[in-house]
Amino acid sequence: MICHCLKALVHSHLFSKVQATDADEGENGRVLYRILSGNINQLFSISNLSGLITRGPRRLDRETSSSHVLEVEAYNSDQGPMRSTVRVIVYVEDANDEPPVFTQQQYNRLGLRETAGIGTSVIVVRATDPDTGDGGAVAYTLVSGSDRKFEVDVSTGLVTTVDYLDYETKTSYLMNVSATDQSPPFHRGYCTVYVTLLNELDEAVAFFLSGYEATLRENIDRGTEVIQVQAKSADNLNQLTYRFDPDTSPAALALFKIDSVTGRIMVTGLLDREKGDSYTLTVLADDGGPKRGSTVVSITIEDENDNSPQFDITSDVSVNIPEDTPIGQRVAVVLARDKDAGNNGLVNFTLVAGNMQDVFRIVTANHTYGEIYVNTPLDREAVDRYLLKVRALDSGSPPRYTDHSLTINILDVNDNRPVVQSPRGYNVSISENVGGGTSVLRVVATDRDIGRNAMLFYYITGGNQDLTFRMDRVTGEMVTRPSPPDRERQQEYQLTVTVEDDGTPSLSVLLCEEVSSDEQNRKRVAAAPPPLLFSERGSSVCLSPPLLPVSTPLRHREVL
Repeated sequence: MICHCLKALVHSHLFSKVQATDADEGENGRVLYRILSGNINQLFSISNLSGLITRGPRRLDRETSSSHVLEVEAYNSDQGPMRSTVRVIVYVEDANDEPPVFTQQQYNRLGLRETAGIGTSVIVVRATDPDTGDGGAVAYTLVSGSDRKFEVDVSTGLVTTVDYLDYETKTSYLMNVSATDQSPPFHRGYCTVYVTLLNELDEAVAFFLSGYEATLRENIDRGTEVIQVQAKSADNLNQLTYRFDPDTSPAALALFKIDSVTGRIMVTGLLDREKGDSYTLTVLADDGGPKRGSTVVSITIEDENDNSPQFDITSDVSVNIPEDTPIGQRVAVVLARDKDAGNNGLVNFTLVAGNMQDVFRIVTANHTYGEIYVNTPLDREAVDRYLLKVRALDSGSPPRYTDHSLTINILDVNDNRPVVQSPRGYNVSISENVGGGTSVLRVVATDRDIGRNAMLFYYITGGNQDLTFRMDRVTGEMVTRPSPPDRERQQEYQLTVTVEDDGTPSLSVLLCEEVSSDEQNRKRVAAAPPPLLFSERGSSVCLSPPLLPVSTPLRHREVL
């Protein structure tokens, strides 16, 4: 059985009851109660008839014992054998009956520096209260004696400064501090705090100038003196020491040092304006007292032209453009930057190699971009690739530069018509009655274009109404069909042959052939061959070839 009671419970106050039953009747069924064990110092009593447990005459103290275990017996009579026991656990609940007690009656802080700043920790006072909960929680208060120079943290008991101290004004403080618990009736304890001040050099150190400025060129030699700072102190003349403030940037500390006696600042590292163009050094002067002097040294790094322009990875390296790209069309862009400043960082672009006959020109934009434009008409059949060297040149003195290779591939367009090897036509004679498939001649043509634009096809497009001849469209070879030529039917043929490329749009050339049919074993002289027609995109031109002697049968001669 578990029960709770307040430690401040008054005498005979009921806080629990045990009850047992007996099925017997009469005297045998009457139940009596008593505490067998656990009732130390007779803190509890029990009614032997009702089983009511009450507080005894002695006061409960939770701080001494927070719980009690009682063994209660129910019985019929002292001599009777019938008995039963139960365990009763009594928890004593706290009451705020104890005051806070400081660990010391007086706390001493001797020799507190008069130059201690606001917020300086002075001493910690500590009080304890054996009660629990709010009754054991302690709050600290400065009661008197602080002259508004100190305060105590309400929770931790830490005494700190809240104003500047001055030994010449007051050398010591005796303060009263209270500790109050946080539950009615709010018990309070007291202690004293004694603080003495330590006299110090309190004259401020002052620099001759509030700030210093210096200018250095980058890459200056190590050991070069930058500037000398000087300070004075009325308290400790000629015993000043100089140093950089610990909060000075690590980058600056790696490049400069200061002589602790003379105040001379010197270069100790490699100055690179591209890594830092200015540095701020805070110099402290110390005379052994707390009032150190400080000044700021501002150092500006001047640029040298020590960086070449660098082309960006996004710059064009190779581009493909058609040969009919118009003049003024931009075909490539390069990008370069220079880390230097001013004129040293201004980049201009030029074409220094590979630009045969100034086919291209380059324009600098914003001193960052080089834009390449077509300057004259392109002709892939003349030059199909340009290997340009682009130079990025800064404006420093002397200038620095970097070269970049740019390949411009000229892509073919179908701008050349087929050219027949015999541009003035053909004049051939064959024997009549030759067998089918007899070769008459082969037309040979070329095209300066490439790829599909140079793929040629040959056709008989005129004069072959009776289909006496057939031409291979790929090889250009013309042969007889199975029905041979018959001189009695037709003595000569004026054939028109078209040679066409496979470009888009396709270009073609027309030529005329005169084929004469001789009687077997008879020679003749041919008349003047017919005109030769060329066409290109619908236009035509006529040429009249000269007279040509006809060769023996089955052979042909080209017009020279």
